[in-house]
Amino acid sequence: MKSWQLLGYLGLLPFITSLYLSVESVSWVIPAKQAFVAYSAIIVSFIAGSIWRKDDKHTHTKQQIISNSFSLLAFISLLTYTNIALIILLFSFLFLYIYEIDLAKFSTDENRTSEYMAMRFWLTLIVISMHITAYILWFY
Repeated sequence: MKSWQLLGYLGLLPFITSLYLSVESVSWVIPAKQAFVAYSAIIVSFIAGSIWRKDDKHTHTKQQIISNSFSLLAFISLLTYTNIALIILLFSFLFLYIYEIDLAKFSTDENRTSEYMAMRFWLTLIVISMHITAYILWFY
């Protein structure tokens, strides 16, 4: 396994840990639900930042606007109720993945190889599933 793949999958650990602790009676400095949402917002911003492109030959205004929009949505999710934040973040992960698929179709960028996109698919699926699980556990 390549280091970027290992790091990608290790990035699931804070999601798994905070989701698990949110249903257990373990005390943290901040509530585990808040940790889950905060980490999710950080990762949405990180992924959004990865679609930002700047080079001397081309302008990528559309990508930059999309990147900033998702980062702002992630920030807004931190300022709203947890149930709304989960929905905002879930759809952010989904739409960022769909947008990356679109970028991969027309890109020669080595960061968007089929191997990378396969990993992104599984990570996105797992993270979205954890957001749905969190919503069910916390609000039903």
